[in-house]
Amino acid sequence: MSNQHEHLHNHSCTQCGCNSPLVTALKDELFSKENFAALPTEKNDIETAEPQAIMFYGGTIRPMIDGSVDKVEAVGFADGKVVAAGDQQYVSDYMQQNYPDYTSRELEPGHTLLPGLIEPHVHIIPTALLMSWVDVGAFHEQVLREGYGMTMVSDILKEKVHSVKENEWLLAAGLDPALMPLQDNNRELITINVQLMDDITTAVPLLIMSASMHTMYANTKALYDIFHHPRNTKLREKYLDVFEAYKIATHGRLQEAEQMHPALISIPPAQIVNMFLQSFKYIKQFFDTANQRGVTFLYDAGMNKELKMLLDVYLAVHKRQVRIGAAQIVSDLQQATDLPTYEAPDKYEDVYISHVKVISDGSNQGLTGYQAEPYRCKPEHNYGIFNFGQKETKRPLTPPDEYRAIMEMVIGQKRWPLMLHANGNRAIEFGIEMFKDYIPKPITDTRHRIEHCSLTTQDNLLTMKSLGVSPSFLIGHVGYWGYAFHEAIFRDKSEMLDRCNSALKAGMRITLHSDKNVSPLGPLRMMEQSITRIMEADPALQSLHPDECISASQALTAITYDAAWQCYAENWAGSLKTGHFADFVILQADPLTIQDPYMHIRNIPVLETWVGGLQVYVSQPQEANMSVA
Repeated sequence: MSNQHEHLHNHSCTQCGCNSPLVTALKDELFSKENFAALPTEKNDIETAEPQAIMFYGGTIRPMIDGSVDKVEAVGFADGKVVAAGDQQYVSDYMQQNYPDYTSRELEPGHTLLPGLIEPHVHIIPTALLMSWVDVGAFHEQVLREGYGMTMVSDILKEKVHSVKENEWLLAAGLDPALMPLQDNNRELITINVQLMDDITTAVPLLIMSASMHTMYANTKALYDIFHHPRNTKLREKYLDVFEAYKIATHGRLQEAEQMHPALISIPPAQIVNMFLQSFKYIKQFFDTANQRGVTFLYDAGMNKELKMLLDVYLAVHKRQVRIGAAQIVSDLQQATDLPTYEAPDKYEDVYISHVKVISDGSNQGLTGYQAEPYRCKPEHNYGIFNFGQKETKRPLTPPDEYRAIMEMVIGQKRWPLMLHANGNRAIEFGIEMFKDYIPKPITDTRHRIEHCSLTTQDNLLTMKSLGVSPSFLIGHVGYWGYAFHEAIFRDKSEMLDRCNSALKAGMRITLHSDKNVSPLGPLRMMEQSITRIMEADPALQSLHPDECISASQALTAITYDAAWQCYAENWAGSLKTGHFADFVILQADPLTIQDPYMHIRNIPVLETWVGGLQVYVSQPQEANMSVA
């Protein structure tokens, strides 16, 4: 992804898991009335069964009540909720007295019942839309693909060329140079250009979305179609109607909104419509994968009107597999001004909104997180991006007025809890300054969050604690990208990355998230990565700053009880407290007793997942017989 030229950035160029350029550029084409009218309306597999009254006992049961990992002997469910938890005799007597027709089930030794696991930061619809593109990402399920590099990507795409229809493009997604072999004595990322794209194919237009969504890569045939598309008159004017000038200037790397937007609107209309019409298939696949990994609650960190509309239509014709909360995107002062005064949700509704989301910078592995110091790898003099104040300066040293006005409105006047996307250390510093200036006094239990919160100092954490601001860590930064950060992107500065243990020692509540589609769904995997901090791309499998490792108990709390709290869901999810939803998971082994967590906690078989007292997933026998160390 790197090149020899300094990045040039523009306002609203945030291309990362938190702000999909696909949705932004193609909003009108994707979310048209005609496309919505073509979606299925017949109820598909809506569950008509009533939740059963059932008591579980035996095995290991950790209800996580009040965040405690203590075990109980039994738990009872009825009418889709938890009705009793504690000693087996107490729960049995309660069920017999109140639900005499209840059934009883003994867990096998070692099998472990937990509250449903929580993904507190995902992107459902943008991920589903891109799932129709060819996957050239670095992940096989939850592990890095062995031998991932441009040869593998080329082989995958060459197999697809023959199936591209006339007047269609070959579309792919997930390309990640930061997870390919490092170059120049491990100090640089691989440079991907139009020549590499042409080596894959010159027969059809090829367009690849990077994993960070910061860059798209195009072959010559795609560049030609982009340049000559009828809607791209300004692009042709910029290059004096000379295609070769455009090709030489971009090298096939289309960065930020200014360059990516012309490419996205040039995709053949039939393929854009097809992406939308296939969305139900991929939303269901997203939810199926979540259930297979023990997830019963998803918090979408980038909701807007169009995305919610599609999700609502999907939920109207499909049975509930997960519960969903969300943060509403605010990208300018007018949107902030239009917000109502905040009221915390007092009951669960599908796709409830309980945060405002503001995206202040980009992606560290995409080299666009906004830094106080330049990235150590090429391009030189690259400090990343800050998404506000670009008209005044490309590199603001203080929070720009535009950003400050939005923060004052969201936090100070409308009193909304803020999910602030901030990756780079300068973006985090700016965010903390805004919280200091605009959180009303006295400080209350308003759950402000810094998303990713990648690079922090001890002073940052202590100030966040004093303000009641909590971090949600994209822990895959350590597990998956840690080696690239340590060797090339940040080097010594990588010691500041995802300081989970320091945050806990400061008295903060933390959560772990996938930012799906940036990293794979999987709270057990995230739990494991926070415990071991092993850099999975490192041939020596060293841990990144092992002092920041946390205990299994702390990690389990982060993916259940504290995740629910951070998402304003603690009154119905995150623990199996009486009155909460009967949302739970049964694992083949207890993650708190795994002696060798690396590559074992993530692979604990999920035997069953239940939502509202109904089973939404049960493993096949061969899945359940996997060994766990």
